[in-house]
Amino acid sequence: MMRKFSVLFLLLALCFVSCNQDDKEPEFNVLGYWNLIEIRSHIPSADGEVDFEEKYIFNDDGTFIKTTQRGNKGELLEIPSQAFGKYELLEVEEMNPNISRTYMLTFETNVQMAASCNQDSTEVVYITYDNKLFNMSWFACDGPGFVYSKRGRLF
Repeated sequence: MMRKFSVLFLLLALCFVSCNQDDKEPEFNVLGYWNLIEIRSHIPSADGEVDFEEKYIFNDDGTFIKTTQRGNKGELLEIPSQAFGKYELLEVEEMNPNISRTYMLTFETNVQMAASCNQDSTEVVYITYDNKLFNMSWFACDGPGFVYSKRGRLF
């Protein structure tokens, strides 16, 4: 009798634990390496294959590093450029249901590496529910958009 009660108790406890796990939303974390995997254009036929390497590294202290092998005029650089800065989570009501989080990046070095229509030192990036990082800062002024993935190419 005691054995049956113990088995029943264990099954009941397992049921509560498994139900509790189903209720959690997936974690969308900006921390880590995000590698450029795609370039988007306003004209779908102009979407291009990535012919240079670029990545963001987000640290848990609120800082980031952006590294690119593309120069200001689109040329490939032998030695990648780097920029450092700080990022913050923006509390905005998303109009796009695919966006999980929005971050503001403020460049402190190499500010010309910031993708910005206004030529300022900030970028806004988005993490989607399919765990991609989008930088569409130049998209607003008919420029390209960039898509990054944690599983993308590495330097």
